[in-house]
Amino acid sequence: MITPVSFAEKFGADIRVGLNWDRFVKEGWRVESVKLTDRDGLARCFMPWYIGKKGEEVAYDDPHAVPMCLIDVPKSKHILNDERQGDIHDYVRKFKTEGAPVEFSVPTYGLPNDSHFVLDRNHRLAALALSSVPFAVTLWNVRGPHERECLLDLIHWLPKPKPENETGAAHAG
Repeated sequence: MITPVSFAEKFGADIRVGLNWDRFVKEGWRVESVKLTDRDGLARCFMPWYIGKKGEEVAYDDPHAVPMCLIDVPKSKHILNDERQGDIHDYVRKFKTEGAPVEFSVPTYGLPNDSHFVLDRNHRLAALALSSVPFAVTLWNVRGPHERECLLDLIHWLPKPKPENETGAAHAG
């Protein structure tokens, strides 16, 4: 059984996205193990990399930010910064020389529709999306609440607030 403490011990030093570690550990959110071995599994993973209105890489809180799905990496990698592209291609080369299948663990946060938000190991997963090597990736998937206070990036999967004039409140006339 994966506990919040074992998750934090394994990935805590590496995760830089806005995960609420205090709530995660205090509330004891469940962590499940999910095995990915095919491209369909990759299609359910979203990266903490965002595409803006003009097709450029933007921050998660940009008003036009759209999360990049892992299977979008092959057609969208050109918008990523040079360092990110270099790191991805280093992993592509490494995977081609290693024995198959490529195996590693990835921390994720559960999203609606059986999807996953990648908390770390993004470059490795992007390299899998670009290569044809067989793989067996184990997701350590946090099943936390779907609240912005739990993970900042969740704003992209939460209902959009309605403008004040659409709340259904009676208007004085």
